[in-house]
Amino acid sequence: MIAKDNKGTELKETKSYYEIGNDLDGFMRYGAWQIKEIVDLTLQPLVKQKEKYVFEFKKDATEADVTVNLYYYISGKKGDKIYSKSKKLKFVEE
Repeated sequence: MIAKDNKGTELKETKSYYEIGNDLDGFMRYGAWQIKEIVDLTLQPLVKQKEKYVFEFKKDATEADVTVNLYYYISGKKGDKIYSKSKKLKFVEE
């Protein structure tokens, strides 16, 4: 997620969903010979996941453009963008 206000301040947040391999002691491992259990932390097909992010902009910011991009990584190196949504927010003083 990227949020950019009208003053040029850009804020970023990232969330990752992935499978991890654990050894017998519960430590994360990468080598196939070390992995004894797979823990699936992926985002499953057709399952919605709500996330909350809090960004703090400067007090004089009046609006912000927020863009959310969803990437799918098959090999861990090259990601394909499979979803993107942008929204313009306006801040109102109370």
